[in-house]
Amino acid sequence: MYEKEFERIINASRNHSLTFFVGAGISALSKAPSWKELIQNICRELKISVKETYSSDEYLKIPQMYYYFIGKNNDKYYDFIEKSLVSTPLFPNEIHRELLNFNPISFITTNFDDLLEEAAIQSCQGFKVIACDDEVSSINGDRYILKLHGDLKHKNIVFKEEDYLNYSENFKLIETLLKSIFSTNTVVFIGYGLNDYNIKLILNWAKTLLKDHFNKPIFIYTDDDSLSAEELLYQESRGLCVIEYEKLSK
Repeated sequence: MYEKEFERIINASRNHSLTFFVGAGISALSKAPSWKELIQNICRELKISVKETYSSDEYLKIPQMYYYFIGKNNDKYYDFIEKSLVSTPLFPNEIHRELLNFNPISFITTNFDDLLEEAAIQSCQGFKVIACDDEVSSINGDRYILKLHGDLKHKNIVFKEEDYLNYSENFKLIETLLKSIFSTNTVVFIGYGLNDYNIKLILNWAKTLLKDHFNKPIFIYTDDDSLSAEELLYQESRGLCVIEYEKLSK
């Protein structure tokens, strides 16, 4: 099972064309807060109801509400985000180290933390961090970690509604680099939910731009519930090749 998918990953590793697209699920193993927990923290600040589930619109609207509530004060906004993200020290976990063992040429992540770069340093591997357009030209063929949604250091994170609406304007070169990665590399998603809002946006964007040159990515599905044949067909039509982790041990 999945022989073809694993062959793609192994060949990409050998050919220096393997990219891991790392989501919040990997950081969660290091006890980093989830997107939902960040939203819940904001709700407490705004003194509005804290819920267990939020819609895609609410995930963007609530941070935007907070930004307006504090008078668009960037220092206060980033101070709050940073305190919410790193209330306790975070350390790389075993999955970070295992991913590095596959010898990827690059990582893409929508995470704001620095766990990937810390894991690379601990493994004595050199990866440049690219978190804004000004840094794209410094790659020069080197291995890199593409912080697709910016980072706290540059104070350019993509979190609230207007960040998503203005993304193409603020991250022009990073968008171009992402297009190149999807057209030339084998991309493996890990640490995301199948219905993650970011995945939907990125897949739709990549497929629309690349058309026939779109290189179908692999998605590592780690939830306990098995996927039906209909669900797998749906994901395939979206442009994802799904590997169900639970089936690997059977």
